[in-house]
Amino acid sequence: MYNFALFLHIISAFLIGYVALYGVINRVFIPTSNQLRINLILLSTSSILSLLTSAWMIQIAGFSHSSLWISISYALWILLIIINEVFIRRKYIIAKKAKTKEINLLVEYSIMTLIVVLLTLMMIYKP
Repeated sequence: MYNFALFLHIISAFLIGYVALYGVINRVFIPTSNQLRINLILLSTSSILSLLTSAWMIQIAGFSHSSLWISISYALWILLIIINEVFIRRKYIIAKKAKTKEINLLVEYSIMTLIVVLLTLMMIYKP
C-alpha cells in the first residue's frame, strides 16, 4: 500500500510542479484561455491529492504528524491552495468581468514555484 500511496503522491507532485512552472514560463494569460482554467483546477486537486497521500504514507511509515518537516509541508501545501484559489482565481474572475485581454500572474506563479522547490527538498531530504 505504501508504494501505491507513494506513486499517487509523486504523480500529484509532478502535476503541481507542472502548473507552477507553466505559469512562470508563460507569465501572462488570456482570461478566456482554457489552459488557465485547467491550471486552476489541476493545482487544487493535485494539492489535495498530495495532502491525502502524504497523510496516508505518514500513517503507514509510522512517522509523526507533529514532526517539524511534516508540519511545514502541510503549511506549504495549504499556502499553494490559498495562492491558487484566492489570488489567482480572484484576478481571473476580475479580468473576465472587466473583459481584460491579459492577466499578469508572474508574481503568484513565482511564489508557487519557490514553494514547490521547498516541498521537493523536504520530500527528498526529510530534515
